[in-house]
Amino acid sequence: MKITITLFFSLFAFYACGAEQAGNGVQADAGNSRPVAAAGDDAAGKVEATPAATVQTGPRTVMDFFALLPEKYFTLEGCDKATDKECKKAREDYIKTYGEVVDVKNGYFKGGCDGAQSCIEMAIFKRPDGTYLVGVATFAEMMNDFYFLDYADGKWADVSAEVVPEYSKKNWYELPRVGTTMKVFSKKIVEETDDYEVSDKGRLMYELAWKDGKFTKK
Repeated sequence: MKITITLFFSLFAFYACGAEQAGNGVQADAGNSRPVAAAGDDAAGKVEATPAATVQTGPRTVMDFFALLPEKYFTLEGCDKATDKECKKAREDYIKTYGEVVDVKNGYFKGGCDGAQSCIEMAIFKRPDGTYLVGVATFAEMMNDFYFLDYADGKWADVSAEVVPEYSKKNWYELPRVGTTMKVFSKKIVEETDDYEVSDKGRLMYELAWKDGKFTKK
């Protein structure tokens, strides 16, 4: 009889202890799940509140934008459309051959030129909503062009006159390698005929600061 009672109380104590441990385990799990749930809610909130959620799947670096830049703004002379429809190989070859500065961290790319192949500079400016303004400068033997472009849904748009105060094709825009302040120079005409003009960078006129998704004169 004593053995039976002792065994009974031993089993009771064992199960009680197990239940207490199980209870502590559930409580610990519940406690650990709170920060995870909170983080999940916060992340969900950020996705809902940020219009740029769809932008994350598109181009996000200066080299991403270079890979998509149309021929209208920069011609790759080594592109054979018959065998290289989207000029992917030509772009890779250009970067290997002419790439001078590839600064993804600061959003800046510079490529050189030779003969018929023009040079290019690119800089990207991030907006508060996560989208980018893409600055493009191209230099050839007889012309210098400056564009400020938007890219959305696979389409490019020249928004230079909308986003750059007093934008003019008579100006020379120096895209910053570091930072977001852009210097604006006059474009000095070195030689001009009825068919073409040769220009160079003239005097510094003013600077443009990028803040809150737009340029303003300093």
